[in-house]
Parts: sequence; structure tokens; C-alpha cells
Amino acid sequence: MPRLLTGPQLLRMFKGPPVQLICPKDLHFSYVPGHLSHICFELLKNSLRAVVERYGPDREDHFPPIKVIVVEGKEDITVKISDEGGGIPRSAIPLIWTYMYTTMEGQNLDQDFHASDFRAPMAGFGYGLPLSRLVRIASIMH
Repeated sequence: MPRLLTGPQLLRMFKGPPVQLICPKDLHFSYVPGHLSHICFELLKNSLRAVVERYGPDREDHFPPIKVIVVEGKEDITVKISDEGGGIPRSAIPLIWTYMYTTMEGQNLDQDFHASDFRAPMAGFGYGLPLSRLVRIASIMH
């Protein structure tokens, strides 16, 4: 039977880098809420994982912040998510916009995914960046 985490164990398990939102207070724009929240969730997961992996759990009180910067241009809105997670290897740049590509290593799902103790991974599916590009292209076309 899986062991339940309680008290300090539970809090420790979920501590991560701070996220700073830099955005004009009076910014208004049209968007599909489900699309924007899903894309931001995927990209923030990438950043959070990269920072924690680079600095290690021993430095959790000193993780550098992840910055989410939202800027309004003349014709569009830009959302930039930046971190100090070390980046993507230069050799992988041509692959980052393809579905199913991931920088996550050892990401094998158990074939018996119906088991009661199955825990889905939080990263490594390889669709965060391609999905964000797809929405960007769709917004240009309309």
C-alpha cells in the first residue's frame, strides 16, 4: 500500500522555485482560457523542473525565480517565461517544436496504468512547446 505523506513531508515535497509575474495591471485581451492556461501550465512545469534539476533539492530555499513577463504590442500579446534552468542543448533545438520530444530522461510509463498505485509523471510528454506554437500560428491566421 502506498505511504501517505503528512505534515512537513508533504510541504517539503512540493516546495519549488518562486514564480514572479510581471504584467501591466490594466491589460485586457481576448483569448481562449483553456488554451492559455494549459500552455502556461506546461511551460511553467518545464521551467520548474529545469531549475530544480539544475540546482538540486538541497538548495530549495535559494532557487532563482522563474519570471513570467506579459507585454502588450501593437498587434499582439507576448508571454515570456524565463528561468535559470540551464536551457536546452543546442543540438536539440531543431527537435523542440516536434510532438513527443522531451528533455526528460527515463520517462517510461508503466504498462499497467490501471493499477491503483499508478502515478502519472508531471513532465516528459513532449507537447508543451509544440502546443504553444500551434496556438501562436492559429492566432496569426485569424
